[in-house]
This record gives sequence, structure tokens and C-alpha cells, in this order.
Amino acid sequence: MRNNNAKYLLCTDIIIIGAGPTGLMAACQLARFGVDLIIIDAKGGTTPESRAILVTARSMEIYQQMGLSDEVLAQGEYIRDLSIYINGKEKVGFSLGKAGNGLTDFPYLQSFEQSKNESLLYEQLKKMDRDVLWRTELVDLEQSAEGVTVKLQDLVTKKHLEVRAKYLIGCDGASSTVRQQLKCKFEGRTYENKFFVADTRINWAQPAHRIVASTSRTNFCAFFPMYDKESYRVLGTLPRNFYNREDIVFEDIESVVRSTIGIPLQFKMVNWFSVYKLHQRCVESFAVNRCFLAGDAAHIHSPAGGQGMNTGLQDAYNLSWKLWMVLAGTAGESLLSTYHAERYPFAKWLLTFTDRIFGFMTGDHLFFHLLRKHLLPFIFKIVSISPRIKKRIFRTLSQTWYAYEGSLLSVHSKQSLTFKAGDRFPYVRIDHKGELISCYNLLTAAKFHLVCIGADSNGNNDGIPKALVPLIQPVNLPSSPGWLKLGVKKKLYILVRPDNYIGLISDRMDDNSLEKYFRLYR
Repeated sequence: MRNNNAKYLLCTDIIIIGAGPTGLMAACQLARFGVDLIIIDAKGGTTPESRAILVTARSMEIYQQMGLSDEVLAQGEYIRDLSIYINGKEKVGFSLGKAGNGLTDFPYLQSFEQSKNESLLYEQLKKMDRDVLWRTELVDLEQSAEGVTVKLQDLVTKKHLEVRAKYLIGCDGASSTVRQQLKCKFEGRTYENKFFVADTRINWAQPAHRIVASTSRTNFCAFFPMYDKESYRVLGTLPRNFYNREDIVFEDIESVVRSTIGIPLQFKMVNWFSVYKLHQRCVESFAVNRCFLAGDAAHIHSPAGGQGMNTGLQDAYNLSWKLWMVLAGTAGESLLSTYHAERYPFAKWLLTFTDRIFGFMTGDHLFFHLLRKHLLPFIFKIVSISPRIKKRIFRTLSQTWYAYEGSLLSVHSKQSLTFKAGDRFPYVRIDHKGELISCYNLLTAAKFHLVCIGADSNGNNDGIPKALVPLIQPVNLPSSPGWLKLGVKKKLYILVRPDNYIGLISDRMDDNSLEKYFRLYR
């Protein structure tokens, strides 16, 4: 490091702009692979407000791989039930229960707010001897064929810092400076309505662990349980007569919330309150040369379904292992193009999906009001008595359904199976050393896993070329009823990517099979 009084020069492999959930996840994943990195944020520390509150099963599986899922379960809140109220009367009430049973180790809705996600990831990052440069902001960036040079400013000392990195990841949120520096279009629209969000403590007769929602002709509000039986996230549409006010506090709209929900309750405390406008926007490309955009910097949408934070975590999960392989010299830079190819279609689908749900629940046109009043209870009653529909909804909301089937990195087998390359690794429970566990407990190394089903040994490097041994962890599994149900009737090899998606399925495995597959990364 060179000291030029007010200016410093640092070199690293990756610089991450933004230490929210997406940036911290990217940093933790890269640290797992041993990649040198610098991560900065203009804030003084992790976010104190709860902000996003739901963690999907797919995100929980990332935490499981990192050895952190037990901490999430201990600190979070399991959501058991959902009630819909209209005009103060419960029209629908049913158990969400474990709708995802048989699909994942985390078959329920999990409340674990953004502040806790950030704290957990930040502590994990420090355990891997990395830290965040807090109170540091991006001033400028330039790209060349060799890398990215950024100018940063320490907001406390006002000194400037210059960093040269091979790649940059912009995780700096909806107002992303990185995106603006890259001159990326962020096209979409802004919702006409305004919305509010509040973290509160409530005294009421509702059972714990229950989401309570209510809608009227002009308003919508919902209550999400948080870390104890009295703590709730309250969100909803802001009454139109408040649109032009800048000094709104929760007490101003408390009576509206009360009349919308229509049941007795007492707000004991408000810890955080904010009013905002919602946007639906997405960049045209998640990558510009050596710079990448992830999370809200790349796509923003309504909060319907609790998808936002989780999608950012998945973006980081997808990109990090690819950067590791390129930096390690085991893959060519063309591998990085698959980040946009795999994550952009999901972002576009998500914008449409959340827009439809949010429009239905918050639209103040008479047509939408009548649909909510008469059709919504009917729909939820059907859902409440149909395990099959519950599972389908769970798969959608949990993000476990999404696959990279069309990816260049997904190579299929001729064997007839219920799963295919590009899918998330199948959820199968097996007897492992006398204990019934899911296979996900065995896919925890920061590398590829070569799963052999129908193997007789406990795992060795047979069939793995010497050059690929450092990249691949063998996992040998006996045949079981769970695999047979998925169509595995004879020995099968599954090459699992570091993000636990299937890269290759084959009936046989030899040096040429793996070498041919890894040539896709060149």
C-alpha cells in the first residue's frame, strides 16, 4: 500500500460497493472461496431498521450450506397461520403450517428481518478475517481491459482512496451509484399509490405466529409477526389525503389502520415508521464489462411475496462462485456472461409476478374491491383445503421452483428422471450414519460436488481428473426409495454446482465426461 498523504492505493481481486444483504452475501461467498476482496458502504454499520423481513426456503438453504441456518431459526420467527379480515370480520383463516413438507428442510415461512440478516452475515465475514470499510462512498469508477479502478472517499476523514480491482460488484441499492456510473438504463414505472411501513408493538387478541391482512375499498394493511408475540411489521397503502404531506408520523394514520383492520388492538410502541413510493424497474444487463449489478441495484419491485431481499441473496450466490473460478484460472471470462443469462429472466418474471399480486391487493378501483371482497375468500378457502395447491404456492414463494434449464452450463442425461440439469438439487432424505438427513447436509463444501447415487463406498476421487480434484468434492450415496421415486433406477452421477444447482447428469462418469463439461467454462 502506498501513502500519498490524502490518497491511498489498494489492489484487490473484487471490490463490492454496498454492504446490505446482497453485498454481505457476496463478500461471504467470495471469502468462502478464498478470494481477496474489499467491501465498502457509506453507512456507519449494519442497517438498524428491520426493513425486509421474510427469508425464503431457498435462502435458508444458502445459510444451511454456510452453517448458519440454526442461528436464523433461533433468532427468527416461524409463521404458522394467515387470516384475511374484511369489514372487521375474519373471512379466511387457515394454517400455513409446513406447506413445503417434502420439498426442503425449511418448509415454512420464516421471519428474519434484514437487520438480522446483515448482522449475521457481517459477523460471519469477520470470522473469515474480512471487514467492511464503513463510512466510505464511491466517487468514480473507470474500466479497462485489465480491471476496474475506483475512487472512494472516507466520509469521516474526507481523504480519498483509490482501489484497483479485477472486477466490481454493485450492491448499492435502488439508487445505485454504480449503476449511474455505468450509465445503465433502469426502466420501468412508479406505482401511483404511496405506502407506509412501521415496526410496532401491539396488544391484541390475535394468536402469535400469524399474518393478519385486511383490505377495504380504498386501503390495504397487513401485519407480519416478527421476533416476539407483540412485535409486528405493519404495512399498507397511505390514504390519499396524506400524499402531499412531508411530516407524516404513524399517529396521523393510526385511525385509518384501525378502521381498515376493524378489530380491537392497541399500538404500544412504534420503533420505526417510513412512507415511500414503490417502483418496478430492471436494468437491461446485469453486467457491463468487468462490473456487475446485483440485488436492488439491478431490479426493484413491490414487496408482494417477500421476494426482494431473497432475490438479491440469490444473485450474489450465483455470481460469486463464477468469479472465483475465473480468478482461480479454472474458467474463462465467458463463464461470467452466464450470470446475466441465468438471473435476468428470473428478475423479469419476478417484476410481473409481484406486480400482479400487489395490484390485486391494493387497487382502489371498485372492480378490484369487489374481487377482494367476494373472490379472495373463496380462493383462500380452496387453498386451505388443498395440500397440492399449498405446495405449488410454497414452491413459488420459496424460489425453490426456479431452474437454469436453458443455461449453457446445464447438460442433460438420457436417463428418464423427474429432474434435469439446471434444476435445484433434488430434496431427498437419506440414512446417513444412522441418522435421517437431507442430502443438502452433505453439499456444504465451497466447490462442486460429484454425487454418485448407487455407490458402494464412502467417497473417493475415482473418475475425477487430477486437474479437477481441487474443484470437486465426491459424495457417494446408496440407492434409496427417495431416489427411486425420482426415477433413479440405476447408478447415476450428478455434478452439483457450488450454488447447489445441477450442472451435469450422466449415467456414467470418466475423465472425458468431466473434462468435456468443464470445457464449457473455458
